[in-house]
Amino acid sequence: MASVSNIVMSLSAGSTASTANVTVTGTMTFEASEVGKSFRMEIGIFGEDKSGDKLPAGDPVGDDLLYPFQWGFLLPKKPYKQFTVMAAGPQTFTETRSISNEKLDEDPGKVKIAEADINTPVYFPRQDEVYAKVSLSGSPVSARSSTVIAGIGV
Repeated sequence: MASVSNIVMSLSAGSTASTANVTVTGTMTFEASEVGKSFRMEIGIFGEDKSGDKLPAGDPVGDDLLYPFQWGFLLPKKPYKQFTVMAAGPQTFTETRSISNEKLDEDPGKVKIAEADINTPVYFPRQDEVYAKVSLSGSPVSARSSTVIAGIGV
């Protein structure tokens, strides 16, 4: 059975001050019986709410999908990468996307951390916890009938 392992996400400076490059790497492993079959890979970037987080008032507890990776050249892009397995065994992958810092801001706002003096509070951005989730599934199989022409309308 196909499996996904060794998922690593890294963040680096983007091409502008308002973006980050998010790179997700990992290993997909396929059995000999899966050679020639089609699969779909989906990658999502999620925000994690940990216990003790000072969440903003409007942020419900739980992990939130911040950004789904998309593939394709034409619009609309697809939220998955479809491929056919060519060989059994492990296959590594690397996917990088430039994502706006606003989308990665899992816990927006600032939190008061100290007082510089009696009239000057010191604020710091809330800490953001993000992770990547990779899903691998067999692609759906569908078939279409031929077109039937009929005078059904009025």
